Amino acid sequence: HETTQRGKAKLYRDLFVFAVSAGGLRFSDVVTLRWQDVNLEEHTIRKEVKKTKRTHRLKFGQTALGILSKYLPQNPDPEDFVFPAISEKNFFLLSEKDKKKIMNSCNNICGFHLRKIGKELGLPFTLSFHLSRHTFATMALNKGMRIEHVSKLMDHAKISTTQIYAKVVDEKKRKAAQANQ
Repeated sequence: HETTQRGKAKLYRDLFVFAVSAGGLRFSDVVTLRWQDVNLEEHTIRKEVKKTKRTHRLKFGQTALGILSKYLPQNPDPEDFVFPAISEKNFFLLSEKDKKKIMNSCNNICGFHLRKIGKELGLPFTLSFHLSRHTFATMALNKGMRIEHVSKLMDHAKISTTQIYAKVVDEKKRKAAQANQ
């Protein structure tokens, strides 16, 4: 049982880091990512986002590629999930109620493991999957990515949602400048 728990913790850590390095994808989009959505040669993901029903295309870097490589089977079935968080093979054929139940259970397990990891690391905040989106956005803006591009990558309906992250980045820069005066 301990090995299974450790394995699950590693899986959810990988999901979190993958989301940070692959455009800040939402939990539901990461756990339902299938091999048919991933182009390893071009380092791209093309997937319909659950929340907005829009097709999302994004490029990912080496960190995400390394994580994908850990889960890549010898002969991947395009229909199979990339990450073994959801075990139901017929997930997409289930009723919306059953899919939601499975997704909530999976999200709760993820939350448990991330909170535990956060405590072990001594983080001064509660680690949650949604923080992967915040981390992606803040890092992208800090590196100079245009806010319009960050907004599009995160599939925000309004740029004002993305501007919240820009305010955090601006505040950090202002504090850093004050400290150096």
